[in-house]
Amino acid sequence: MLEMTASDFYQKFKSFAVRAQELVSHCTNEEATKQFLILPFIEFLGYDTRNPHEFAPEYAADFSDKYKNRVDYAILKNKAPIIALECKACGCALKDERGQLRAYFNAVPTIKMGILTDGMIYEFYADSDEPNMMDSKAFFSFNLYDVAKGKIEESTLNGIMSLQKSSFDPDNIGAEAKRNLIFQSLVQQIEELSQNPSEPFVRLLLQGAGLTHGRKAIVEYTSLTKEAFSTFINLKILQKLDLPQKVQDKMQDIEKPTAPEKIPEKIEVSDPEERQKISLAMLVTQGFCPVGTVVFDKERRYQATVTAQGKLQDPDGRLWTPSGLAMAVLNVKSYNGWVFWYMEYEGQIISLFELRAKAKKES
Repeated sequence: MLEMTASDFYQKFKSFAVRAQELVSHCTNEEATKQFLILPFIEFLGYDTRNPHEFAPEYAADFSDKYKNRVDYAILKNKAPIIALECKACGCALKDERGQLRAYFNAVPTIKMGILTDGMIYEFYADSDEPNMMDSKAFFSFNLYDVAKGKIEESTLNGIMSLQKSSFDPDNIGAEAKRNLIFQSLVQQIEELSQNPSEPFVRLLLQGAGLTHGRKAIVEYTSLTKEAFSTFINLKILQKLDLPQKVQDKMQDIEKPTAPEKIPEKIEVSDPEERQKISLAMLVTQGFCPVGTVVFDKERRYQATVTAQGKLQDPDGRLWTPSGLAMAVLNVKSYNGWVFWYMEYEGQIISLFELRAKAKKES
């Protein structure tokens, strides 16, 4: 049997998530959640929920204290439990109030992973700090609502693929959990540094740039560090979207802080974005981008219409700057819309950035 590719798995998993979302309204209690959402997910991963040697409901660690050391489901390997699942009714908070999952995890040496779920949101726990002691923080989680919308990172997809019966390695899960927890911490620190660069961090970067850095220089270059982070993130997004390389190469120049150019008096521009170089309003006035022109992203997933005011009007009638609308559809805090939006011009598909360059050259 041929191994499923990541692309095939993604499509299959997205379809599963869409189906699960359609069933949420029927999951009014824990039992319905188990039947309609959780058991199908376990089967989706390749486990046989009808095989008592592989899957067991209401599984107890021992017979002396069944209530304390019992979980809703256990997945078995060689007749020994390796994964414990604690279930909640769909929409309930994911909390192990009575400590059932933790107690079971800690009581059964063969357990390598604990799962807490309401059928749509899944949290995964391991014992990365101390053997047979469940970590207090989940090393991995995902939300089927996001998956149904196509919002799933590559790392998340790989994590879910590794949970399949054919791929799951119980002996390696502790090390993988430790790696994921460290990764989460690093991402959080990088995000904090991108928003509020610390003085030691700015000093380190200035040192790498060969600059002397007194207190005055630190203050001056902190904002520049934030801009550098923003440019770096935009470049990565461009690469992810697979935009033309020449557009990516020009991003460095686009994002560099530049002094605003003088705008002709006949054009009224209040948005700071539109004061840079040639504005969309100027392109409309000069005839390069007529009113009613339809702009779209490279994959033609989104589109908008150019208005007489030099704005982009989305399908809901709201007006945006090019970058404002790009950030909205991509759900990011910073993005250059001039390289995101394309249009037809003289029989060719070009970006607004390329159109602006053409207008500047001919003016």
